[in-house]
Amino acid sequence: MDRQPLIDKLNEGLRHEWTGVAQYSQAGFVVAGLWREVYSKLFFDNAKESFGHAKLVGEKIVAMGGVPTIERKSVKQTDDLMEMLQNARAFEAEAVGIYQAALDMAEQAHDRPLVIFLENILLEEQEGVEEFEKILRQQKGAAEMSGSASKAS
Repeated sequence: MDRQPLIDKLNEGLRHEWTGVAQYSQAGFVVAGLWREVYSKLFFDNAKESFGHAKLVGEKIVAMGGVPTIERKSVKQTDDLMEMLQNARAFEAEAVGIYQAALDMAEQAHDRPLVIFLENILLEEQEGVEEFEKILRQQKGAAEMSGSASKAS
C-alpha cells in the first residue's frame, strides 16, 4: 500500500499545528486589557497543545517513512480579543477537518493503530472547537447584557 497520501495528509496536519504554535503564541503576547491574564494563559496553553500535536504527528510521519514538514500556513494576527477568539475557533475547526480526513484515509487503509492515534488528536481538536464556542457564546451574551444595561440607564 502506498502510504504517501496519508503522509501528505499528516504533513498538512503538521503544517497546521506549526501555524497554531505561532498564532496562539502571538495572541498570547498581544492580548491586552482587563482579561489579559485569563486569555493570555489560554492562548499559550493552546500553543503548547499545538506543539504537542506537532511532536506526535511529526514522529508518526517519520515512523511511516516520511519527512515532517517545517512549513506553516500564514498566521492570523490581530489585537482585537473577539477576533482572536473567532480565529481560534476557526483554527480548531480546520484542524478537525484535517484530522477527520486523515482518519478516513487510515480507516480505508485498515490501519487500526493509526486510526486510534488520529481519533485521540481529533477528540482534542473537537474539544477545542467546543471550548471556543462556549467562550464566544459567553462573550456575545455579555455584550448583549452590557447593551441592555446601558439602555436601561
